[in-house]
Amino acid sequence: MELKRLIGVALALIAMPVLAVAGNDHNLDGKKLYESNCASCHGMDGTASAFGKALQPFPARNHRAMAKLVSGDEMRRIITYGINGTAMTPKKYDLDGLQIEAVIDYIKTFDYTPNLANGKERFVAICASCHGVDGRAQTGMGAKNLVYSKLSLEEVTHTMRYGRPGAKMTSKRHQMSNEDIADVANYVYGLRYKADVAKGGKLFAENCVACHKTAADIKFTGNAANTLSIADMSDRLLDLRIRHGRHVDRAGQHVAKLPADDIQDIIAHMRHSTK
Repeated sequence: MELKRLIGVALALIAMPVLAVAGNDHNLDGKKLYESNCASCHGMDGTASAFGKALQPFPARNHRAMAKLVSGDEMRRIITYGINGTAMTPKKYDLDGLQIEAVIDYIKTFDYTPNLANGKERFVAICASCHGVDGRAQTGMGAKNLVYSKLSLEEVTHTMRYGRPGAKMTSKRHQMSNEDIADVANYVYGLRYKADVAKGGKLFAENCVACHKTAADIKFTGNAANTLSIADMSDRLLDLRIRHGRHVDRAGQHVAKLPADDIQDIIAHMRHSTK
């Protein structure tokens, strides 16, 4: 009996750590994990604390401003591995994978109301030299026309934070605060032109039907023309063909001088009618 009792006690002791872990469920309270591991620098509510703002060489970032604009994958990378050259150290030694996911889920609950007036001011100061004050990039710098950009708000933010490889667009994450990036991204996203399909149909009838009865009748010329369709071409390529294609001499030089918004309306009509 004594031997059986000792064996039972030993088995119970062995099982206790396992039961404790299972009962703790890896401590997956995202808010508590955030408060324990992030709040000293980033503040209890996601805005940088006084301590975080004083960090060198770069202050702590405002999590509220980026909560809805930065992907979970990027947050996971930053939390797990930290950021070299900053006070943001890797948390993979303090948090396991499930706990990091819980922290990300909690950060995603933060809200931020963008300041569009600040966004415009910072855009003019930092971005307009390449993209133009109106975002149409008519500056000769080769920048993207932001008015016709197809990037999502999250993609605009990512481009601002990390730049665009092989282009003059450099990272702004150390030049601008998270609040500034969020404000500019929302301002830029609001610049985009909403093409008018109905107006595009009228413009197509006025400028194109002499040669093309419908958009579906358009035949492309040049390399790989037999395999190209309107759906295969970007707005930029369609714009170039409309303004500078071989048909311009027949259609009239006025086509090449149509306002950019009219061209976008025509393209919208072309895409809508060839779906």
